[in-house]
Amino acid sequence: MEEFLEPIKIKIYYDEEVKKITGKNFEEIISSEGIDFVNQLYFIFSSYPKIQEKFPAGQLGLLLNNKKPKEYDILKDGDEIRLIGMKNSISEK
Repeated sequence: MEEFLEPIKIKIYYDEEVKKITGKNFEEIISSEGIDFVNQLYFIFSSYPKIQEKFPAGQLGLLLNNKKPKEYDILKDGDEIRLIGMKNSISEK
């Protein structure tokens, strides 16, 4: 019998600038155990492509459990990701 990855719950918080794109202060998502930070971030950007348009590289603060994440940090059930838009972002057209 095959073993399946266990689901984990992750909370994603958006600051006021990012909320203008997502329409949400936060959301709780279900992901799979073993997913790393960078892949989860890819899924967030896939859901909200305007985040990358408004906040190019270096213009978006990212925290994992209130610490600077490493690309390949493995996420665990109950982890919290925060997206923080920097003030010098590109204006929406």
